[in-house]
Amino acid sequence: MAGRPKSFDMDAALEAFVDVFWTKGYQGTSIDDLQRAAGIKRGSFYAAFGCKDDVFATVLNKYWKEATEHGLDHLKTEADPRRAVAQLIRHVGLFMSRNTPRGCLLLTSSANPVSETGHTSPVVRERMNVLEDRIFNALHRQNGTPVEKDARELATFSLSCLLGLNALARNG
Repeated sequence: MAGRPKSFDMDAALEAFVDVFWTKGYQGTSIDDLQRAAGIKRGSFYAAFGCKDDVFATVLNKYWKEATEHGLDHLKTEADPRRAVAQLIRHVGLFMSRNTPRGCLLLTSSANPVSETGHTSPVVRERMNVLEDRIFNALHRQNGTPVEKDARELATFSLSCLLGLNALARNG
């Protein structure tokens, strides 16, 4: 016996979920908020998306592909590694200034607990590690760039700058 067909657009629902999590944060978002934003009833919500943690992971992966990867392209296109990182930081700063007071969903999520256990979710930790590693790899990719320890320190410093810019954007 077949179930009822979905009466909602999955892509539109995910867009609505991105907006809710980005605006309210993980802890501030309820299942009711998500349902209302997408116009989905509770049963359909759980059947299509699972629990809040699953929805958040899907939303963060969507955000990564659409927002974060675009910024990380700066690390590939610039020949000078330090200039590439500087362009990434400028890009992210501009992005966050356009999204005040929301800032960046990933960076905000890394600074706030985003799971029911009160810990940073595994998907946030994994994405933050990838972000730092991509910056490190850009700094360490050419001859004449800093030694590995210096590249790691510069990557960590760059990530700290991004987190600081996010805090400034969120505070207007």
